[in-house]
Amino acid sequence: MKSSLVALVIAAAVSLLGAASFAQQQRKYEVDPKTKWAVGAKQTPADELKKQVDAGTVRIIDVRSGASFEKETIPGAINVPLDQLEGYLKTVSKQTYIVFT
Repeated sequence: MKSSLVALVIAAAVSLLGAASFAQQQRKYEVDPKTKWAVGAKQTPADELKKQVDAGTVRIIDVRSGASFEKETIPGAINVPLDQLEGYLKTVSKQTYIVFT
């Protein structure tokens, strides 16, 4: 199960390469030049993420298109396409721990 969750996270990350190039053109957040991640973003090991998902303490947001989301996604993830993300995040509590795929 752990390896399949890791594989899903990796597959989702790879599929975001196209979305990432689009996002780079419209960034509204500071990016760390070394990691290319949003400042404050951190990596979570798959086993820890699984525990958090099982406990209901994390929200996984898949930012790919609806069609890609329908084909495969991480169990428990919700789909908020990248172009709708900013509006959606305004509705989420600042206390919510969010993971993006």
